[in-house]
Amino acid sequence: MTGEPQDSDTDLVHRALAGEERAYGRLMTRHKDGLYRFARRYSGNSDDALEIVQLTFISAWQALARFDTGRAFDVWLRAIALNKCRDMARRRKVRRFMMALGQVSERQADPPSPEAGPETRLLDRDELRRADAAISSLPDGLKAPLLLTALEGLTMAEAGAVLGMSAKAVENRLYRARKALAQTLQLPEDS
Repeated sequence: MTGEPQDSDTDLVHRALAGEERAYGRLMTRHKDGLYRFARRYSGNSDDALEIVQLTFISAWQALARFDTGRAFDVWLRAIALNKCRDMARRRKVRRFMMALGQVSERQADPPSPEAGPETRLLDRDELRRADAAISSLPDGLKAPLLLTALEGLTMAEAGAVLGMSAKAVENRLYRARKALAQTLQLPEDS
């Protein structure tokens, strides 16, 4: 430790806006790990998460002058990251749809075997991977509140600010997300 005082996010934002590139670099260093964890949990893919973090910081830099310093910077970044996650998910759905159309028009292929291969059975034993997959499969309206509160540690009010809804709405969706996860993972619902 150097013993120098820790600059607040707001101070760093002001310095970055004044042209000090190192200040924005410090903001990125401070928040990249948390954003990565959030994006990884949301997307279920580490490569996608890295891309989402990069896109988030680019978008944040471009919109930095519009940042409301009355808000928490990390909450603002998570809102941008959430939008990037949603954008990526939409692009993937369109790509899958277009690829499916191309495959059907080329020829009718034999359907894949419903029996899981040995590598899939091995992964099924890993509870963490199962939980990640179950979370990734949640609808966006349930996944985002769960990730922001239960896994990222935001309060329901902070998550509501990111999502544009009330804390009570976040609480309701969090309950529904936990119930859906319990059913997917075949856990007792009161856990």
